[in-house]
Amino acid sequence: MIGKGKRRGFVRTGISYRERVFSCLVLFLLAGIGAAVYVKGQLYDPGLFRLDQLALSKYQPARAQPERPGERAAEGSLRSDTTIVPAPSRAGLLEGLAPAGWKTLGDVQEFTAANLYEKINGRAEQYLDYKFVRLTCVSLVSKQDDRKGIDVYVYDMGRPAHAFGVFSGERTEGLPAVALGRDGYQAEASYFFWKGHYYVQVLASDKGRDLAQAGLAVAGALEKRLADDGEPLWGLKALPAKDRLPGTVQYFVADAMSLDFMQDTYLASYNKEGVKVTAFLARRPSPEAAAQTLASYEAHLNKFGKVVEKESNGTDTLVAADMGGAFDVVFRKGRLIGGVSMVASRTLAEKTARELLAAVADKD
Repeated sequence: MIGKGKRRGFVRTGISYRERVFSCLVLFLLAGIGAAVYVKGQLYDPGLFRLDQLALSKYQPARAQPERPGERAAEGSLRSDTTIVPAPSRAGLLEGLAPAGWKTLGDVQEFTAANLYEKINGRAEQYLDYKFVRLTCVSLVSKQDDRKGIDVYVYDMGRPAHAFGVFSGERTEGLPAVALGRDGYQAEASYFFWKGHYYVQVLASDKGRDLAQAGLAVAGALEKRLADDGEPLWGLKALPAKDRLPGTVQYFVADAMSLDFMQDTYLASYNKEGVKVTAFLARRPSPEAAAQTLASYEAHLNKFGKVVEKESNGTDTLVAADMGGAFDVVFRKGRLIGGVSMVASRTLAEKTARELLAAVADKD
């Protein structure tokens, strides 16, 4: 700066050859890094967003999860809406489970709702939402190769519906079924099934025929130890079997289809005229409660779409809505709420919903 009575500040007029070369190298490296980041971002890897069943056996807890507001109630109960009753130890279920050529690695471990995050940090909430009671687990290792391991997890969910709920929520469609418990499937050398109020994971450390055979032996032996009264689940009986795609039924204690008013709900996929259609069925405590749920659903349809038809014959009510290019058709029948969601064709949506309405009965 030049001014009267002031000296001009130092101004550098020359830049050395070495500095110029160094500056060019820095700019070249930055451009290369930017190009690499851009290219990497364009490559879609579906594996990044898919649940890796094998990784379940390798997960190690990192830290405790923070509590959500209102989660911890008086006298140390974990959730304000759930009374946790201490369950008896299930350690005996996993004793002596190692097949020939295998041995138990460490002790049988048990976790309750209060400390489940210590074992499956990041996934504990989905089990707690289904009224989880106790996790009993043990690790097995091959005597010939200690790099081969099998982790056994037995989740006591308190009720068969809750066991089926977490099982169905983690199931990957298209995996081969296995004759374990009431329903089971295989993912490479790992096995998953539910029986009674138990949900079981037998997780192999790797894939391969030998590990798959050992895992099946463990799962089969364990399955025989689990009690089950055999009473069918209401939703599995109520949802029509015709045109239903295998392995697609799911159960939600609450928040089915991300709707907070949809509780005790079963979902299933159907093949209707070559189109995959999602149908749902829920049972409420009374016809009055079902009517209130339908009113909540109708309000949701009007908020995010437009009701295009509503009819009632005095006992059954049906509501159809355009949700912006896809259609929801919902009905009430006594205590039942059912219908189809996000079907591209209005005609197909209404036809499928009416077929479901005709097939179900408010009983049991």
